[in-house]
Amino acid sequence: MQKLLLLFLFFPAAFGNKQDNNKNENTDYLVSLDGIGPVKTGMSQGELEKVLNQKIPLTNPTHSISVSWMDSAVVKWKDAELDLSFVRTYAYKDLDSFHMRVYDITTSSPHCKTAGGAGIGLTKQQVINAFDDYNIYMGPEYIMINDTTWGRSKTLYSIMVREAREGPQIVFYLKDNKVYAIEVGTFYDDEE
Repeated sequence: MQKLLLLFLFFPAAFGNKQDNNKNENTDYLVSLDGIGPVKTGMSQGELEKVLNQKIPLTNPTHSISVSWMDSAVVKWKDAELDLSFVRTYAYKDLDSFHMRVYDITTSSPHCKTAGGAGIGLTKQQVINAFDDYNIYMGPEYIMINDTTWGRSKTLYSIMVREAREGPQIVFYLKDNKVYAIEVGTFYDDEE
């Protein structure tokens, strides 16, 4: 009877430790539909600067309607380099007031991986297998063949992973069947 009682006491404790280990998993570089680590799509430039503890110099001022509505910056987050695209969004507090927000995040850092381990170096089939519960859209990239003609690339490919037809997505960019870059952003179908 005591052995049986010990077994019941040990099993939940062992299972609980496994769950605790998952909670302690390092999320500094975690790629999700929301972003990479603490850098999330939709963050304002000010929110991002607080998270990264650094100033993000953009060429477009935040309070102007006469300048381009997009901008970009390359930032360092710990050991990963992140290429950020920003989009200007209207701030409803003041007339003609705008703020820059993170639109998408791209990285080639091997540190950045999904919770399931999908990251740089995976093959097309490994990416597909890692997201069997998601909508997957994929195809070859198009490249400029000459000054006026575009054509399908024989070496460049992309895989878009989404929960729905539109909305947040993770894009895996492949060259010669290996992931070389990951992008987190949002897809909207303008043709509807």
